[in-house]
Amino acid sequence: MTGATGLIGMNLARRLSAEGETIFYFCRPAANPRRIALLKKTGQILTGDITDASAVRAAVEKAAPDLVFHLASTAFNTVQDAEEHYQVIVHGTLNVLEALRTSTIKRLVVTGSIAEYGSGSLLREDHPLLPATLLGAAKANASILVQTFTRLYGLPAAIVRLCSPYGPWEDPRRLIPHTILSALGGRDIAMTEGSQQRDFIYIDDVVEALLLVAKRNVPSGSAFNIGSGEGIPVRDVVARILEIMGNPVRALMGAVPTRSDEIMEMSADSSSAGSQLGWKPAISLDQGLRLSLDWFAKEYA
Repeated sequence: MTGATGLIGMNLARRLSAEGETIFYFCRPAANPRRIALLKKTGQILTGDITDASAVRAAVEKAAPDLVFHLASTAFNTVQDAEEHYQVIVHGTLNVLEALRTSTIKRLVVTGSIAEYGSGSLLREDHPLLPATLLGAAKANASILVQTFTRLYGLPAAIVRLCSPYGPWEDPRRLIPHTILSALGGRDIAMTEGSQQRDFIYIDDVVEALLLVAKRNVPSGSAFNIGSGEGIPVRDVVARILEIMGNPVRALMGAVPTRSDEIMEMSADSSSAGSQLGWKPAISLDQGLRLSLDWFAKEYA
């Protein structure tokens, strides 16, 4: 597993460990020490950088995996450097593909993003890749590489294009944990006007989708959108969190300017995941927000 110390990796690791899997985690030397310590309890750490082809190849040779979950990525909102997006997402994915090209793996599962499509509501997998952000452009290029390797070399890979996952272990700078932690700390929340819509999907539903893609006999090169199917204005999500918490602070809407590359509409049609994988989201937004609140309140107590 690459990207193991992130939101998806930490939760996927918990699930795989509970199922008794032998897990190898490929992690940067400077990765979060506490998360590394927790991962060591469930598997073996292989240290290296995703942008280093020789380190990726050595990790694959050491692990000799049956399944590979390639989750390594840059952050959506915190990196604006095109070079960093390219090196981590595109070059990193190429390194993984090359390292696995002659392997006997059963499945490579790569996490993409709905940002690959650009702006739109209920976007389907056959929508043109028209990214409007640097991260979306990098993810789209990585998707093209994955599908090209499946055609050229028969690599059994599939792509999971995620909407906006949230839940335990999410970066505290992101919307939902930032709102929760600010409210717990008695701090008003400075935000944009909040009209941009996002398709929020709880992390347990994301993990279930990843495992289904790994286990089901879907065609190589397949891409699956994973989302709730509903674009919700972020101001409504912030308001709901504060309501659940008893409105301890105010949301200062309009206090922060909207980013120039902001995607205003972003939601996915995930019916292909339903018909081909038997997947559908099990956790409602309200349930997910309450679960997130409980986890962050305990984790940051």
